[in-house]
Amino acid sequence: MRMTETLCGVALATSLIFGGATQKGGVSDVVVQLAALPLLALVLPDVGRTLATRGWTAVLLGVVIAVPLLQLIPLAPSVWSRLPGRDAIADTYRIAELAPPWLGLSVAPWATSMSLLALTAPIAIFLGVMSCHADERRRLMLLAACIGVATVLLEVMQIVQGPKSALRFYSPADVGLFVNKNHTAAFLYSLTPLAAYALERYLSRRSAYGVIAVFALFMLFTLGLMMTASRAALLFGLASAALAYALILGDRLGGARAGKAAIYFVIAPALIVTGVLAPYFGLSQIIDRLTGEDVAADVRWTVLRVSFETMQGFFPLGSGLGTFDRVYPLYEPTSVILPAIVNHAHNDIVELAMELGLVGVLLVLCWLAATMIAAVRNFSESDVALRKERFAALIVVGLLFAHSTIDYPLRTSALAAIFAMCCAIVCKNRSSRSARCDERQARTELVHEL
Repeated sequence: MRMTETLCGVALATSLIFGGATQKGGVSDVVVQLAALPLLALVLPDVGRTLATRGWTAVLLGVVIAVPLLQLIPLAPSVWSRLPGRDAIADTYRIAELAPPWLGLSVAPWATSMSLLALTAPIAIFLGVMSCHADERRRLMLLAACIGVATVLLEVMQIVQGPKSALRFYSPADVGLFVNKNHTAAFLYSLTPLAAYALERYLSRRSAYGVIAVFALFMLFTLGLMMTASRAALLFGLASAALAYALILGDRLGGARAGKAAIYFVIAPALIVTGVLAPYFGLSQIIDRLTGEDVAADVRWTVLRVSFETMQGFFPLGSGLGTFDRVYPLYEPTSVILPAIVNHAHNDIVELAMELGLVGVLLVLCWLAATMIAAVRNFSESDVALRKERFAALIVVGLLFAHSTIDYPLRTSALAAIFAMCCAIVCKNRSSRSARCDERQARTELVHEL
């Protein structure tokens, strides 16, 4: 096992275990960032070589780091007071009869600094996975899957022990290692295609044991999704499961008789058992929420409308990364009474546009274009294993992005780590050395299959 894989595993595991909170600057965030520093120190000397064949990746990564740093540069009062959205700050100093200080583009430099530090782990994992070989990436997926299994078992223990359970670390709800049930659901549906691909490859693509293990894991993750009672669990979970089934079964339907028999005698019972158990694990509650609640009256739409107005007030320069909860109350109408403090816009595109301005919008558009290019390249890939790996990563990237239009899953360090790992897989180019290693691995697997 190489040092890169070891440190990647440490950073990934720490992010998934301690990165379930959404507020930045806490002790758990510090633990995640400290765990990522050794990996970052290891991969930084090779960053130029790693990104040499992916110029657009280097540019996007550089912009992501540079923009928050630029937002922290102090500006003269005569400059920042003329920026969009700074009237309230200038009025505060004028009413208090205080001389305005030098301030940066960010209205809350501390929040921007914490959000910038929170990028340490995702960036380190992205660069680390870019340096890993196929078998190393597969083992990282299996590591994440093991933590996913532990999360489901933790959910069960939280339910069994009741509201006073000492295992409810971040939230009084039954949400495993996360604060929010939607983020627990996002974690589990993200792991489904990754774990399916890694486990199926690890146990040999024509082994009946591999099929049984994959569908056992599907059942466990599906029941874990139902226990979250999240509407996102049903919507995105079903999409993830369907795409993961297509990923695994795509090349088996025309395979050997043993492979077909494994499918017929495993997939049907697995689906039947999952369907029977799902209502008892929370499916009925999710359906009641979908049919009984007025979606149009959801408070998220009010938050999104006010967030869009806030974004317009600070456009095109933005208010500063991580400053949403500081500037949102300035635009929230007094006639609207929400049941809780609004920490996020429930739409990461709008929130990024508010915090980073026009640059945030351009970053999202450039990332979308790069992902589409990678998707097209995936379908023309001649290596079946690499094509399936990229397809599994694309499933996760696509689902998390879609989820980010109605929630904020990527604001957690855990899901940001999963997202970073999958983005690295999608945009990775095989060097000649890694290609030879992957070919040797494929030949070894073929020998075991025969």
